[in-house]
Amino acid sequence: MTTRFKGVIFDMDGTITRPFINFQEIRDELGMPTGDLLEAIRKLRPVAQDRAWSVIERHETRALEHLELQDGASELMARCRRSGIKVGVLTRNVRRSVDYLLARFQIDVDMIVTREFESVKPDPGPVLHILGGWNVHASDVLVVGDYVDDIDCGRGAGTKTCFYQNPGKPFFGQDADFVVTSMSELERIIFPSRPSYLARPDGRSKS
Repeated sequence: MTTRFKGVIFDMDGTITRPFINFQEIRDELGMPTGDLLEAIRKLRPVAQDRAWSVIERHETRALEHLELQDGASELMARCRRSGIKVGVLTRNVRRSVDYLLARFQIDVDMIVTREFESVKPDPGPVLHILGGWNVHASDVLVVGDYVDDIDCGRGAGTKTCFYQNPGKPFFGQDADFVVTSMSELERIIFPSRPSYLARPDGRSKS
């Protein structure tokens, strides 16, 4: 079986799952129209920080109640692991949300990094942490996500990157190595077809 990568790191919200969280609503509620939400919250005083995290967690909990996988997501992740490709989940969500997702849909992965980690996307630290745990070279790993932070995080760590374009959502794939609109397209990137010059006219591979 031909594979292109030794590891694939998936974002969660909007990549493994269909997008549901409305980040503009969160910004409006927090009064933070611009900038990185998590970094801004971490700079608040304790009381204001607690309130802000409660807003974030309320929206995340509501998203779990409406959780839907992207078509083919669990099947692709399972195929990767069967083929010896490491599978990771890297999200700015919390660990309990990832655990809930994996348990509900019976998905197995090799590593999980959430916002409880010391740094978050777009900082390359989380990806570098995963690469170290897997003992694989960055060029052998693909980071997949639906936001610019995913692409910047992967690029900063030296991996290949793939932007997942959801219907009706903004495009952030300008600097990505690949752009897909479905898990089936992503599968063809991870498992490229055998080149035609290796096939005989009857469809059998050349010896």
